[in-house]
Amino acid sequence: MNKKGFTIFLLVGVFLGILLAWQVNTPLPIAGGFISDEIKAKDELLKDFVNEQSFLKSRIVSLREEVEELENKLEKQSAIYNIGLLESLKKAVGLTERTGLGLEIVLDDGISALRNSANATDENLVQASDLRDLVNVLNSVDVDAIAINNQRIISTSVISSLGNSILINNSQTTPPFTITVIGDSDIILQRLLDDSILPGIYEKLSNDNIIFKIYKKNLVKVPIYNSDLKTNLINLSE
Repeated sequence: MNKKGFTIFLLVGVFLGILLAWQVNTPLPIAGGFISDEIKAKDELLKDFVNEQSFLKSRIVSLREEVEELENKLEKQSAIYNIGLLESLKKAVGLTERTGLGLEIVLDDGISALRNSANATDENLVQASDLRDLVNVLNSVDVDAIAINNQRIISTSVISSLGNSILINNSQTTPPFTITVIGDSDIILQRLLDDSILPGIYEKLSNDNIIFKIYKKNLVKVPIYNSDLKTNLINLSE
């Protein structure tokens, strides 16, 4: 081998040695690097899922507490409404004693009239119709409560006559008739003093056949209704 060939051979050998040494010293990639990234991503997803579940659970608990609070408020409001409704019904059927400002009205037979006498006439006696007219006028001004001789007057009360006797709530009542009424005294008085509204009473009064007096009172007491209630007129609803 001549000198030139040897030199070429030597250079090739050196080059191959350097290339082999570089390959040996180059670090190999870590096996499974992509799997490690996937595991890390799954861990992050799992962590996010757990956090979200915790938030949702806490939100559910909060919403449940809000629902319970609303239910309690509704129950209280319902109880208050039912109590108010019950009081209104009791007032309507006269099951509560009432007190307040109002009037006391006295309606009586004529001074010389004897109700059980054979000479008694309609002109000098207070009739059941007179009391009914008076009650109708009082109800027209939306009074709170009415009683005649301590008989509470409600929407189903009956005022009738049996001979010369007057029945109120099926109880015999004798004159003088004291009508107690709770309400706006001025408005009630304005209506009662209008003779065109109570023509029958004012006609008898003008002839001195009956006594009709009105008194304003700072305190009027109306008793509870103590007769039979017509339950068939009461509608119950659930």
